[in-house]
Amino acid sequence: MGNAAEPGHLVRFGDFELDLRTAELRTNGHHIVLQEKPFLILTALLERPGEMVSREALSKRLWPVGTFVDVNVGLNKAVNRLREALHESAEQPRFIETFPKRGYRLIAPQEFETSGGNGSGASQANAQPLFSHRSFFSLGIILSLASLLAAWSWIRYHNAKPPEPRFQRLSFGRGMILSARFAPDGQSVIYSAAWDGKPAQLFWSKAGSFESRSLGVEAAILAISPAGEIAVLQNQRFGIVNRPGVLALMSLTGGAPRKLLDNVQDADWSPDGSKLVVTRYMDGRCALEFPPGKVLYETTGRAWLSHPRVSPRGNQIAFLEHPLEDDNAGFVAVIDLAGKRKTLSREFEGLSGLAWDPAGDAIWFSGRELAPSGPQALFKVTTAGQQLLVRRESGSIKLHDMSRGGHLLLTRDSFRGEVFGRIYPETKERELGWLSNSFASDLSLDGASILLSVQEEASGSGYEVYLRKTDGSPAVRLGDGLPAQFSPDGNWVLTIYPSGIKPTSAPQLRLLPTGAGQPVMLTHDLISHGFATLLPGGKRLLFEGSEPGRGRRTWVQDVNGEKPLPITPDGTAGHWVSLDGKFLVAVDPQRKFWLYPMDGGQPGALSGIEPGEDIIRWSGDGKYLFVANTGIVPVRIYRIEVITGRRQLVYTLSPSAAAGLWSIYSVLLTPDGKSYVYSDYRILSDLYLVSGLG
Repeated sequence: MGNAAEPGHLVRFGDFELDLRTAELRTNGHHIVLQEKPFLILTALLERPGEMVSREALSKRLWPVGTFVDVNVGLNKAVNRLREALHESAEQPRFIETFPKRGYRLIAPQEFETSGGNGSGASQANAQPLFSHRSFFSLGIILSLASLLAAWSWIRYHNAKPPEPRFQRLSFGRGMILSARFAPDGQSVIYSAAWDGKPAQLFWSKAGSFESRSLGVEAAILAISPAGEIAVLQNQRFGIVNRPGVLALMSLTGGAPRKLLDNVQDADWSPDGSKLVVTRYMDGRCALEFPPGKVLYETTGRAWLSHPRVSPRGNQIAFLEHPLEDDNAGFVAVIDLAGKRKTLSREFEGLSGLAWDPAGDAIWFSGRELAPSGPQALFKVTTAGQQLLVRRESGSIKLHDMSRGGHLLLTRDSFRGEVFGRIYPETKERELGWLSNSFASDLSLDGASILLSVQEEASGSGYEVYLRKTDGSPAVRLGDGLPAQFSPDGNWVLTIYPSGIKPTSAPQLRLLPTGAGQPVMLTHDLISHGFATLLPGGKRLLFEGSEPGRGRRTWVQDVNGEKPLPITPDGTAGHWVSLDGKFLVAVDPQRKFWLYPMDGGQPGALSGIEPGEDIIRWSGDGKYLFVANTGIVPVRIYRIEVITGRRQLVYTLSPSAAAGLWSIYSVLLTPDGKSYVYSDYRILSDLYLVSGLG
């Protein structure tokens, strides 16, 4: 009897059953916990079965008066989330009918349980059809009571004033905190910071102290064992969010780091300090290894793994999984030592930071929720999959570590994506970005227009496409997604959608008009699409992408939707096509560059490109390639002669303000090399020891 559901809490429609107490949907043995807004929409439709519920009424239920949010965008996304949970589409609805621009109606027959059950649905003898007058009345009362109880609980919870947590500031430099960990005593802290544009170094601090002591080691800290052995990451290579490097070990008492393993993203010690878990890149894949060399789990395509943390009992490893390369969108997962993996959290637009609760039954993490986008907040998810918001502030906070006593190391971070450029015949750089957090994706051939990706808090969906003239006029929003390139005629923008907006969906390619017109989907398949370009004439599409279980490669297909054909081997990809469409430059897993004839001839190795450099573009005459070392500052741009490999320095880019500069990337040039645009990313951080949140 202890497991019996209380009467009046279960509603059945179609092959689904909804528990009004827990917002849980059940179908065919599967359980889905609805997010707050999809649940509110579903209950509103259940209250008025067979009737249209207006968008205005739903918006009032979802957002209180005075809430500053784009309700149309938010409502659309909440309805889409509900449809995903119900496994239906707007084009072929089984449960929810759409009245365009007006509202929605529940069209499935319903049953309301009027007597006790076992939680899996009442029998027909114990249920009444909901299309009777009495059933409508009963359901309305129950749902109204449930709404009143939920509102009363919400008011009681939010009016309660628990003690405010105590924040003690530990860092006082100007720049960014890369990582921070508690020492074995639970009071001392080792953190890695890059102050005033200098390389990241290790510092020591302690609770109650206002000073930090440099350890004289350039590295990012990953983990500290109970015996005081520190795992650090050195020589990190360029990446916007994933920046692998060399794993090295050193003692807390001093001494130089000794190198252990290359291509490592993150690492953690087992509770007894005898073994390391690492995430590292091998042959185009990112693997979770425990100990190093023993693969428990690995990704394919563009996905990557970060922040592995071994549980206090040593029997599980929590980690963050990111489906898209150079994008920290994703979810929290856990795996046992036998390789059994489980996703715990819902999808997040951005994730960074993870730690086990000392009790071993929950995982803390910091993340930025899906649209409407907001600052990064602190969350907790149990090993059973129950997720809780712990703390949200007006700015972003990031979790770095949690002590055995329940204290936390958090940073308060501010982020800014900037775009600068010099457009010929100008002689000075100027700012060309938009809304404080934008990134340049393409520069038109004549230098007159720039394609911007506006992300995070500056956008409603987290990933939006803007077009801006380089004469300084305001930017124009074109739509959602990740921009790739202008079409050859400039009338369209090629975008990757829903990259980042729905991280677990295979990104597809879509055209957005720069003027009048409607978006056009170009691909509808299982390939995870990366950067793409339209070939001369605009009739063929070239893109980087990976099939499920395969590495990334370059593909070509007609824009009319014919089956794509790979033109490079598995693991080798590139999108740098000469303006005449005759040659492609691609890079293999060993970072060696190859010149591929687009007519199908044999590729040839390219010379003159040094380690750490990447291709920017071809020159207009096809004789040269522009390359840059975007992973370090200053960035040097070279022009390389394709036939001989001879190099000539063209530009040196170095922003005047160095504090918090994470990277310079996305360097763009016009084909004549006279105009350039580049993006930089800045993070300013303050480190805090926090008590009272655990």
